[in-house]
Amino acid sequence: MEHINVIGEGSTAQVVALSSKKVAKLFYEDVSDASIEQEFVVGKMISNSGLPAPSVCKSGTIADRRALIYERIEGTTVTSLLESKPWLILRLLKQMAHLQVNIHEKTFSRLPSQRDVLLRKIDSADALNNEVKIKIYDFLRTLPDGESLCHGDFHPDNILLSGNDPTIIDWADATKGNREADLARTLLILCFGGLSKYTSSLKYRTMLYVRKLLAKYYKHRYNRQYSFSKSSLRKWMVINAAARLSEKLPHHEIKQLVSLIETYVKDKRF
Repeated sequence: MEHINVIGEGSTAQVVALSSKKVAKLFYEDVSDASIEQEFVVGKMISNSGLPAPSVCKSGTIADRRALIYERIEGTTVTSLLESKPWLILRLLKQMAHLQVNIHEKTFSRLPSQRDVLLRKIDSADALNNEVKIKIYDFLRTLPDGESLCHGDFHPDNILLSGNDPTIIDWADATKGNREADLARTLLILCFGGLSKYTSSLKYRTMLYVRKLLAKYYKHRYNRQYSFSKSSLRKWMVINAAARLSEKLPHHEIKQLVSLIETYVKDKRF
């Protein structure tokens, strides 16, 4: 492992450079063979769809670890650009919303069901009691499945820019489902995701306020290209907040998501 050049790490794998044209995604031991095979199949479909996504070349084993070999894409994440050039923020969010609309215009039949994935995640969200989960399941039953390609984790860190040319990465959570549900997850991440717990509570509250304004702008840009029901989007926000609680999150983000869920579930603000 000393000679492997790690260029990125996530919750399921490390990304290592193989050459100037190839990278490998080396999966951790707890990732199932079925999940890796599903990512390989989905990667092939996405790279042949016309969407700006890296090609997946093959599967195999590297340093005794299961791996997928991908085309190497040079670029800077939108997250990094937002931090280094904040004056570009509205332009970047507009471009990002346009990309997500384009994703949702695609349909693939051979993808996991978004509804099944959400139900499985909500079921394993330990921060919620069964009474709240039952209410969330009731919300989910009132909403249509949809046929859209959904990225499943579309946020600024999963978009690379080389000049003005974007590439969308990390399609491991792609599903077939409702585009508003996919939008709702993106909005939650824009509001709360990756936000450090600042020493000053005032700074933290200020950043939360700014994040929510940016999420509102993003929602507006998406809505310019596709009209959606505000009521159904709010339900999808609650459903996705519950599903996100199944992930390894910092305490302050868990607190924000639980608060959002309680506000809407208990007060029935739909």
